[in-house]
Amino acid sequence: MITTQVDTLDGEPPPVAAESVSALVAAVLNDAGSGTAGVQVVFGNDEYLKELKSRFFGQAVYTDVIAFNLNESDEPLEGEIYISPQRARENSRLYHQTYRRELLRLVVHGCLHLLGHEDDTPQQEERMRVLEDHYLEEVAPETER
Repeated sequence: MITTQVDTLDGEPPPVAAESVSALVAAVLNDAGSGTAGVQVVFGNDEYLKELKSRFFGQAVYTDVIAFNLNESDEPLEGEIYISPQRARENSRLYHQTYRRELLRLVVHGCLHLLGHEDDTPQQEERMRVLEDHYLEEVAPETER
């Protein structure tokens, strides 16, 4: 069973429906064969994600998504995904996507990182983009309900 908890740092409702986020997380993880997992998706502000990026990755830069895999290799997947709605809004303008679609893309991107995908090279970035597009096309329409 895949469980997803959706939170915000400011106590406001998430910028995209928790049900949509949960459905997308479950689809990506189930497709990858992770039948059991627990994922927390947290929508936070730019400064918070910049602090996380600095503290855990040694880079004091703004970022749109950060994922932390919390389980040991022999345990079911447990992870946290942090998303900056501010970066998502900027990305949506830059890439001519809706804000909602960009938020969901970041959810998928975070899940892919939890599954071990990297985006350090242009080839890895392209592979992740293909996977993101796949899940957004296959699953996101179902989350419109």
